[in-house]
Amino acid sequence: MLTPKQLKLFKFLKHYKNENEIMPKFDEIKSFMNMKSKSGVYQMLGYLEWKGYIKRHPAHARAIQLLKEVA
Repeated sequence: MLTPKQLKLFKFLKHYKNENEIMPKFDEIKSFMNMKSKSGVYQMLGYLEWKGYIKRHPAHARAIQLLKEVA
């Protein structure tokens, strides 16, 4: 189960990918989530990955794969 912030981020990733056919930059995520630093973005993405909702590929920019659906 996702927290409200994690759900907001997951839905943003899904919507952005559908609209732009590419994942957002960390700065775009940071701005959308009203975060002050990229470390918060790393942490939120880490939780989504740990919970099995996404997979990140560290060697590639914008390489986030959505693995699960949410209601």
